[in-house]
Amino acid sequence: MDYKKLGLRVGLEIHQQLASGTKLFCRCPITKSEEFPLEIHRKMRPVQSELGEEDPAALFEYLRNRTFVYKFNPESSCLIELDESPPLSMNESALKIAVQLSKLLHCSLVSEIHVMRKTVIDGSAVTGFQRTSLIATDGYIETSFGPLEIQTINIEEDSAPAIGKGDAIEYRLDRLGIPLVEIATGSSISSPQEAKEAAKKIGTLLRSLDVVRGIGSIRQDVNISIKEGSRVEIKGFQQLEDIPALVENEVARQISLIEIKEEMRKRGFREIKPSAIDVTRTFQKTQCNFVRKAIEGGQHVFALTLPKFAGLLKKQCGDRTFGKELSAYPGAYGFGITHSDEDLEKYKLTNEFVELRKDLRAAEEDVVLIVVGNNSSHAINALVNRINYCIIGVPNETRLADGIGSKYGRPLPGSGRLYPESDVPAISTARFRNIEVPKTLDERKKELKIPEQLAEQIVKSKYYSWYSDLKKYDPVLAATIFLSNYKDLSRHGFEVSKITKESLDTLLRNISEGDIPKSAVMPILEALCAGSSIDSAMSGYYRLPDEQLRALVQLTIKENPGKNDSALIGIILGKAKGKADGKKVADLVKESGNN
Repeated sequence: MDYKKLGLRVGLEIHQQLASGTKLFCRCPITKSEEFPLEIHRKMRPVQSELGEEDPAALFEYLRNRTFVYKFNPESSCLIELDESPPLSMNESALKIAVQLSKLLHCSLVSEIHVMRKTVIDGSAVTGFQRTSLIATDGYIETSFGPLEIQTINIEEDSAPAIGKGDAIEYRLDRLGIPLVEIATGSSISSPQEAKEAAKKIGTLLRSLDVVRGIGSIRQDVNISIKEGSRVEIKGFQQLEDIPALVENEVARQISLIEIKEEMRKRGFREIKPSAIDVTRTFQKTQCNFVRKAIEGGQHVFALTLPKFAGLLKKQCGDRTFGKELSAYPGAYGFGITHSDEDLEKYKLTNEFVELRKDLRAAEEDVVLIVVGNNSSHAINALVNRINYCIIGVPNETRLADGIGSKYGRPLPGSGRLYPESDVPAISTARFRNIEVPKTLDERKKELKIPEQLAEQIVKSKYYSWYSDLKKYDPVLAATIFLSNYKDLSRHGFEVSKITKESLDTLLRNISEGDIPKSAVMPILEALCAGSSIDSAMSGYYRLPDEQLRALVQLTIKENPGKNDSALIGIILGKAKGKADGKKVADLVKESGNN
């Protein structure tokens, strides 16, 4: 595609969890709970802003009329997450990391940090809002495409993830409140590859800081528009390598919607009213399983005619058809659609739709569709509003990442959803003006005197801060423990999280002093994973005194006449049971003059 001609504009919002020890406004640890023995139930309602306005995204969520169930464990959540106690002061460690990031991105710190409440009533925050604060503005990063503006850096609370769907949506609260930085770029990105490079560049800089690693710890929201389209925000995208495909797909989707707009204008489409007809009687003897089960459960079937739409619902809009695109709107309220542009034989609905056409007096150029369920007025209104928007073009909206594509999530929020948090005082940034900026990964890598491949991996490792303190003993061995030994232990079911930095310090010091052989590293690490103290884990592996080792070498040579050096070394190491260093044994065998 000619993205310049299309007027492609892309902006990124990158969200990264911070490894600050505790949550942002309470002192609960940042940990993942395995069990959630307690729960509370809530419903959310929108409130007007100070100007008397209602946020469209909040109103949309309210109309969905859902109940939220919050599951929690006191080990990872407290009364502050439950909105039963006021917030504490902002986590100082998290604030420091956010300021360091601001300096890495050449941003200007604000003079005072004011905590704001951002209305969020989709259930992901028990309070109905997310606390967020502007930290810095007006920065940039260098890319191969030129400098890219960093508009703002915010620090905010992470949301609660959903763990169950239905009439009552379940959320887990162990993630709620974890400190998160939000980095918003300018919208000057003009190609899919540039978007990927920018996201990768920012992600690499974030690894220079104390951040949480692993799946879900970093997420990208991608804002995309083209000249004749509209700005669309795609939320929750995690696969960096697939960002170009995401952008390409959204551009293709918007192009198709523009083509549909032109086609509908040619066909003379006029707005329709949100009036659906109850046609349950037509489906009383249907062979379609999902419709029959719905009717048996007391639900109804409603039908709607889309004039002059024949064939358009089969049109591809990016990675899915326009029919699938439309189905996400009633889908947001828990309803699906079936329409006459589909393969009705597959659903065993051919006869019913023939009868519907007659009853609704629908022409061949019209599409007939059905919605199954009760209390479907909001779903039908959403669908009809989207249908009527076809002659306008591409709607501004928030969409949810879905593979390399996306589906409708909710309307874009308005600007009036922020209001001051009165429970947290303003914070002066004066004390952070001269804060030390951590070295970038490239700078760290250049300083390391180890093989390049090891250096490349260790500077990106979540254990780098430990490594930087332990490399003084043996930089290669320390890197190998984190990059290789830890991986092998985890693969075999050992919990490496039980190994403390202090234990590793003791182990590496003893190895460097010649008291413990390198060959004993793995069994000692296994013992630490099983809960042993470092002294107990090392007790059976102290190196044999030189006299004993020399005697063992002489005895083994005598007992194995004719064996070559390699075979003898293997036998001796086996007898030593981890208490001898391979190089030392090889040197002694060589000194013996064995042939």
